[in-house]
Formats: sequence, C-alpha cells, structure tokens
Amino acid sequence: MLIEEEFKKIYLNFKIKEIIPFLTKLTIKEKREIAAVLKKSLNKNWGHNHISVLTALACSKTKEEYDKLSPGYYAVPVNLVDELFESYVPDWIGESYTFLKNIGYLKAMEWQQKGYCVLSNEILAELLSESLVSDHTEGELFLTYPETLETHLWFLFEYNSDITYNYHQRNWKDILKQLILENKINRFRVLKSSLYAVNQNFSKEHNTWFIELFSYLKPSTGEILDLQDELFLILQSSQQSLFVPVLKMISQACTEQGFKTWDFLKSAEVLAGLPGKNILNTLLQIAEKIAKNNAEFREEICLLVMPVFLNKDAAIQTKTAKIITKCGDSSSDKIREAVNSYSESFLTDTLILLEQFLSEKKNIDTGGNDNHEIRVWHVSEPIAPIKTINDFIFFAPQAFIKNEPWYFDLFLDALMRFDAEINEEHWSQLEPAFKAALKRKNGEGMHHLLAAFFISYALMKQEKASPVLYEVKKEFPALENWAGKRTPLIFKAYHRFLLDIFELLKQGKKLPLLSVPDQTPCWINIRVLTDKLKIYQEQKEKPMPFDLQKAVLKTKKENLDEALRYAQKHLDKNYLQLLNPVFNPDYYKSTYENTYLEGRFTWKTGTRKLYQWNQTEEVPELIFNIENQKEIPENAPLLDYLFNSYHGIYYDDLIPVLYTAPYFSGSVFAKKYNETLSNAVYHYDLRGNTELLDAWMKLELPFQPVHYLFLSAALLNKDKTLCGTAFEALIYKIVSDDFDASATGMLIGEMIRSGLAPVKRLTDGLNGFINLSTSHNHAFEKLLTAILREINHPVFNLKKLLEFYYELLQLNQSETETAVNKRLEEWKNENNLKKIIIKLKTNERKTL
Repeated sequence: MLIEEEFKKIYLNFKIKEIIPFLTKLTIKEKREIAAVLKKSLNKNWGHNHISVLTALACSKTKEEYDKLSPGYYAVPVNLVDELFESYVPDWIGESYTFLKNIGYLKAMEWQQKGYCVLSNEILAELLSESLVSDHTEGELFLTYPETLETHLWFLFEYNSDITYNYHQRNWKDILKQLILENKINRFRVLKSSLYAVNQNFSKEHNTWFIELFSYLKPSTGEILDLQDELFLILQSSQQSLFVPVLKMISQACTEQGFKTWDFLKSAEVLAGLPGKNILNTLLQIAEKIAKNNAEFREEICLLVMPVFLNKDAAIQTKTAKIITKCGDSSSDKIREAVNSYSESFLTDTLILLEQFLSEKKNIDTGGNDNHEIRVWHVSEPIAPIKTINDFIFFAPQAFIKNEPWYFDLFLDALMRFDAEINEEHWSQLEPAFKAALKRKNGEGMHHLLAAFFISYALMKQEKASPVLYEVKKEFPALENWAGKRTPLIFKAYHRFLLDIFELLKQGKKLPLLSVPDQTPCWINIRVLTDKLKIYQEQKEKPMPFDLQKAVLKTKKENLDEALRYAQKHLDKNYLQLLNPVFNPDYYKSTYENTYLEGRFTWKTGTRKLYQWNQTEEVPELIFNIENQKEIPENAPLLDYLFNSYHGIYYDDLIPVLYTAPYFSGSVFAKKYNETLSNAVYHYDLRGNTELLDAWMKLELPFQPVHYLFLSAALLNKDKTLCGTAFEALIYKIVSDDFDASATGMLIGEMIRSGLAPVKRLTDGLNGFINLSTSHNHAFEKLLTAILREINHPVFNLKKLLEFYYELLQLNQSETETAVNKRLEEWKNENNLKKIIIKLKTNERKTL
C-alpha cells in the first residue's frame, strides 16, 4: 500500500491508535509526501482533528510550515505527543510558540528537562504569562521548578508577553504582590523591574500596566528615592500618559533629603511645553514644593515653568504666574528676559500678575498685533493653453492621472484646436494616454467619461485601431451609451456637453472651447470669452449650449462696466445677448429660487438612526431641507442639472462640480454636508470635505448661509486635518467685511446645544488664535458672544469657553453682552462656573 493511501485510511477512519506508529516509521521523504497531502486536503475536503494536528507536528520541516498546517484553535492531544516524542522530536519545537502555547508552561518545562527542546527566554515569558488560564494552582506553577521564580518570572519584565491579561479573578498584579508578601520574590527587584520594563519597546498598554503595577505596590518614599533615576528616565518617553503617575510618585519624595533636584529639573524641561492640563498641574505642584523648600533652585524653577505660558488655559497660566511672582527675583536678568520672551502668550490676568517683571508696561487694551499677517489663501495664476501638438501628447496622460480641475477642459480645448493636425504617427505617440485612460476602467465620473470620449474620438479618427486602443476599447462603453439610469444628473450634463463636442469634431469645424478657464482655480476672463465669441460670430456659428452656459457661469464678475463696453464694441446684438447672464445680476432670479442662488436653505434639528450589528442608536442631527427632482427635461439648462445632483459624486469629482458654477455652490455644499457632516457620530469622506472647503476658499467669494453651517461643522469635527483647515479658513475670513462672525457663532452654539459636538473641539482650536490682532480679537468676541447666546444649559467644558470670552473682553475693553449676562445668571450656581462668572460680572461693573 502506498504511504499516502495508508495515511488517508488512518485519517478518514479516525484510527487514532495507529497514527503514532505510522508517523514514527516515516522517512524524511515520506514526511514531505504526507505534508503535501495535508496542505492539499485540509480546509478543502478534510477538517482538523487530533490526527491532523499530530501529523502536522511530525511532518513539518520548520515551525513556519507547522504554523500553516496546524490550526491554532485546536486542542493538542498531549498524551499522544508524549508518545511521539519518545521516538521523534522536531528540532524546531522549542522555537514554536504556535505549538507550545497549547501545551502550557509546566509541560514545556517538563520537555525541556527531558531534553526534547531548549526554550528561549522570550518563549518562557510568553508561556509563563499565559499560565493564568491553566488549571494549575499557583503553588504548582511556582514551586515545581526552582528556576521559575529565580529566573523565568523576571523575563516577564524583559520580553513582550500577556502579563496584562486578566482571567476571571486572577491577574499578575495580585500574584506578584502575594509572592512579595510571602517573601518568595524580592519587592525592590519587582519595583525596579517595573520601571525598567516601561523603558523597553513595549506597547502603550504594556507600559501603562507596568506603571500601574509600580503604583499598586505603593512604594515608600525611600524606595522612590532609590529609583528616582529610573523615574526621571520615563519622563523622556514619547508616551505622555505615563507622565502624570510618574510625577505623582516624584511629588511624594521631591522635598526629601537625597532627592536629585537638579537631575529632575533637567528631565522635566520637556514637560512644560506639553498641552496636557493634568501634566502641567502636577508639574507645577512639584515646582512649587521644591521652590518652597530650596531657595537655591528658585530661579531655575521660574525658568523651567516659562513654556507653560504657551498654554491658553487661564487657571494654568495664573498658577504659573503666581509661582514666578512668589519665587522669582524681579531683578534677575534671566527671569525678566524669559518673562518678556513669553509675554505675547500672556492672558490678561497673567499680564497683570507679572507686570513687575516686564521691561515695559504692556497695555492690555492694544489687544494684539495689528501687523499680524495672514497667508493669502490662493494667488490666482494664468492657466496657459496647450500650445503645440507635441505638448498635447505629453499632457494627455496627465489628464487621466492627475486631478487638477482644469485638466478636463484643457484636454478638450487642445483636442478641438489640434484635431486636423493629428496623424497616425501622433496616435502611436498617444498610446501612453490610452494606457492611462485604461486605469480608469473600474471608476466612474469625470475621468471615466473623458476616457470614453477619448476612445470614441480615437476610433473615429484612426484608419485602423492600434492594438493598445483595441484593448482599451473593450473596457469602456461607447460614448453615446455612457450615461445610465442612475448616473448623477450633473454627469449627464457633462455627457451631453461631450456629445456636442464630438459632433463638432465629426464635422471638422475649428472653433474654440468657450468654457476652458484661463485663471486658477476655474475662472474665465470676460474679455477672453468675448474674443472667443467673436470667432463664432465671424463664422456665423452658434455656441454649443452647455459650453456657453459653463463659460458664463465661470466668468469672473469684476470690472464689469469696462467689460461690457468691450463686448459692445466687438459683438453684435445677438452675440452680446449671450453674455447677458454675466452682466445682468438678476438674470437667474426669474428662473430659480433664491434658496439655490444664495444658498439660503432652511435647516432643522432631529435624530438619525445608526445601525451597528444588532443595535440601533439614535444620534442628534442638524440637516438642510433640500430636495432633488428625479427627472428633468433633456433640454433643461445646466443649472437644473447641477441643482438636482449629488448622490454618486465622490471627492475626485466634487471640486470640478463645484467649479461648474462657482457663484451658485450652495446645493453642492448642502448635499455634501447632509451626507457627511450632519450628525455627531457618522462622519466620512473627511478628505473630500477638506478638499472641498479648500477649493471653496480659493474662489475668494463671500460666504453664503450654507457655507457658514459647513464651516461650523468642520470646525467641530474630530478629524484634525478637516478641523485644522476649517480654523485656518476662519482666521482668514473672520476679519473680512463680508464675513458674518455672529452667524457662524449662532450655528456653532446650536450644534453644541444639540449635542452635535463637544465644546472641547472648539476650545482646542481657539487655543492658539487668541490675540492674533485687534481685528481678530473683536471678531472672535462676536463669535463667542453668539455661541454663548445659543447655549441654553451648562455643557461640559463651558468653563473653558467662558475663560476665552473673559480674555477677549479684557483685550477689547468690552462689556459682557446683555444676553450673555442672562445666561450667566442662570449658571451662577454651577460649582465649576462660579469663579469665572464672578470675574465676568466684575468685568461688567468695571465697564459700566
């Protein structure tokens, strides 16, 4: 009988008593054959059982091969493995954690004693840490082998293991504490090893566990002094969550004889500039203790705490200022220089407290630096047309790879201009463009549409399709069949636009594309458009409808009086009339509601049901009231297609859609907001939202109501990139005459009141932007006043918001607003708000 057939007979009939004799008689070659049978049959025709586990163990050449063949979840028949090992032991067995974790620490140690394997220190740590889940008593576990407590236990502090694991009521913290109490292990060694472990390259979870173990053992002041160097070293860690528990330990011993004050101060230098409030409070407590008991370190402590002023928390700054005032020498050049270097970050109360250290009196009513410069969001630059056919050949692949919003139009413009010049040699040179287009085969939207157009155009122009073009053609529909029933309406409009261009190219007419932008990000100069219309006039041709509509919608409305005179000079009455949408500000008002033209959609609060597994959760929601017509006439204007489109448009196409009609972007923002930002939990397409906001800011247009709500939601978003971009936009726009800070504040307040976002996201963002300039301070006061008017009940972190408000009132020398005063009266009995409300009330009396 063949060895393979013999094995199958044993396996399929589960002849468990025959498997060990069978395996022990196999040659090396036969083991390879049986391993191949397992690899082929397991998880296909056969399931796992004891025979498969034993066979994988005996026939695997390496532990990696065993890992692939053996299921990690299946119990190992230890008695049969013992029987197998009497005749054969794989040489890799001591290195295989996959196998040994199912065996357990004590059995593995038994095999090592018998010489079956040699266990590495790391394997021993892993096996011992997992012994909590075994049925062995702690006595059996720690007393069976002397080396367990002498050596192996300490590997838990040196190697990654499951020491953090809790099994029912058993955990390693309690076990180690009990072993110490029974004098079976050295207490100081455990304490020192815990701190050593934190400085190893373990996970955040492990580091936290070892610090917790150290605290759990309640080290004495003497033990902390003996281990202070190890504690100081942890302060250099990148894991900031470790700092507070370590500082609390240090605080216990910082005034004792033998404490290395100088070493601590050097180790703690990095902490003063961190944002964590708990870290700073604990650091300041230690600094105050040391300064009180050690006069020789007072100057050094004053210098140490200076970076704390970068934090805009009023209580933190006040505590720091009081330490400097109490311990610092106002005649010290070092302290005075440091105080002055941080004075731009001082809140007003801090400024008053540290007045004696300042080189010159800072006047709080100046409220910032009026020369503060904000970067220009976007500098509009010319978009040069493609000049030669060789330039077009080089450019063509980029139109399908890159995502610049003007590439679509540049491509079409060049194709229309060079149509008559393209020959067979050029088509060969354009093969990289076909290959680039092919990469869009599984996509949709603008790139996919442009690819379908380009392929149809090439098939029309080439006498014989090249092999590359033939292969690409199979992956795309014919241009006329591109749009389907579920295609978003705006894409159907662009599809019609390309069909018109295709027809023009078939006729061989050489006319300019009107809607190609000439200034970034999407603008068309009215003079350039006039000159192009003049060509149509000279050739007595009518512009393609969507080409003309796209062009007038993207025309920059500036210097219109001069532009009108220029157009009247060069165009007759019929062609001049085509520019009426540009020159007549009321042109669209007779056709469309102001809701769409001015972005004045109404909004409502409510809840949305979110489904996760078998649970349903209702979360707060704030949404725009906006509806789509499902069908519109084929000859409808381009704006009808735009106003009724959104679903199915992803971020790659969102910006080109936005730039289709930049003055009428309200529907794009309303629908994007409703889909991705309207509730407190379900946020997605954060990259798309960030890029959409950036694209809008590049237009340099006045905000509409829809933009204020989108911006407010972005300011409160948990995504740092989107939130950061939104705050940059706020800083940029809030001092503009056409920006309504109160409208933004009202919306932010509504969101906070409705539970759509926590206050902390707002205060974290504001932290670095107070006192940028006088103009910013006044604008931010309007913003916060509007926010506080809308919040009708105390919310978490409201104190921080009130502290910012107080600071702005001080900088602006303003009164507390009447409506806000009413809120303060309602909140005055809230324990955590009493102090700040008293300060705001005091401010009211001062300014009356």
